[in-house]
Amino acid sequence: MVYDEASLECEFEECRTFGSVIRFALDLEITATSFYEQAKNKGIAKGPVSDIFTSFAKDHAKRKDLLEHTRREKLNEMILEPISEIDNTKYKPELQLLDRLDEKNVLNQAIEIEEKAAAFFSDTSVVAKSLLAEVARIFIKMAKENQEKISKLKSVQ
Repeated sequence: MVYDEASLECEFEECRTFGSVIRFALDLEITATSFYEQAKNKGIAKGPVSDIFTSFAKDHAKRKDLLEHTRREKLNEMILEPISEIDNTKYKPELQLLDRLDEKNVLNQAIEIEEKAAAFFSDTSVVAKSLLAEVARIFIKMAKENQEKISKLKSVQ
C-alpha cells in the first residue's frame, strides 16, 4: 500500500485474528513511510520539516521490517489466534492527497498519522500481551516512538 486516498485495509471491520492485526500494523507503517517520502519529494515539506520527514520515513521503514521479521520468526502459530474488539476504523487516519496540502496541513496530516498509529499500537499491545509478550513489548515501544514523533512534529508547527 502506498499513501493515497485509499483507506488502510483489514480483513473485516474489526481485526478478528492476530494475523489481521499484524497486517494492519504493516499497512500503517507502509502508509506512513510513503507519506513522509512523498511529502518530501513533492517539496511540500521544506527546511527542518523535510529533515524530520526523511528521518521519520526511515524509522517507519525499519519498523515495517521489524514487524515482518516478528511475523516470520515469532508468530507462525499465533497468526490465526482469534481476537476481538479491535475496530480498525478507529485507527485509520483521514488521508488526503498531498497535492491538496500546504506545509501546515501536511504537518497536521503527519500528526494525525502518528496519533492513530500510537493509539493502535498502545491498544493492541494489551491484546498482544495475552498472546505473546514479545509482540506486546514491540507494540508498546512503537506507541512510544509515535508519541515522540508527535512531539517533534508539534514543535515545528
